[in-house]
Amino acid sequence: MGSIKSIAVAAFLLSTTACGAQEEAPLTLTINGLGGIGGATGYSIEAVAEAMPGYVVTEENYYAEGDAYPMLVLRKGDTTIAEILPRYGDASHVGSILIRDPSITLDGRIAMGAAFASIDPAPKDCVAGMEAMSGMVLCRDASIAHIGLNFAGEWAGPDGELPPAEVLSTFTVTELTWSAGVL
Repeated sequence: MGSIKSIAVAAFLLSTTACGAQEEAPLTLTINGLGGIGGATGYSIEAVAEAMPGYVVTEENYYAEGDAYPMLVLRKGDTTIAEILPRYGDASHVGSILIRDPSITLDGRIAMGAAFASIDPAPKDCVAGMEAMSGMVLCRDASIAHIGLNFAGEWAGPDGELPPAEVLSTFTVTELTWSAGVL
């Protein structure tokens, strides 16, 4: 009977050690959203926290042109992972996700800091950023129409104009965005 107990204890220790050794899979932005957060997720602290166990969700405001707008902020420890905004016209559901953590990639193929010229297929439908995003270039991912790629770089051209191709090729991704609909 003692040896059966010893075997059972050893098996338990082995199984708990193996479970503890497993690493959490890295978060990636996909066609469906971030982790468990997507278009069907309710826009509330509770719904986002349920979709992302182990993360902290807080309600905060962001400001645009002097006005306050609600957002949910997803954090892991001291790291801000993403800002989550309500859907336009349906504030009860998640509408967009703005990635803030540079370790998160778009399907493992595009990361913050990637040069415009290195992205294949090339981003499409690029426009010059205006107002708070002046100097930036905002594009759509060529593979997923509701993923945005925001770029920044050195260029002192006129506001509202895209930089020339040779300059744009050096711009780097500063933000990945996901939207519940086509951008």
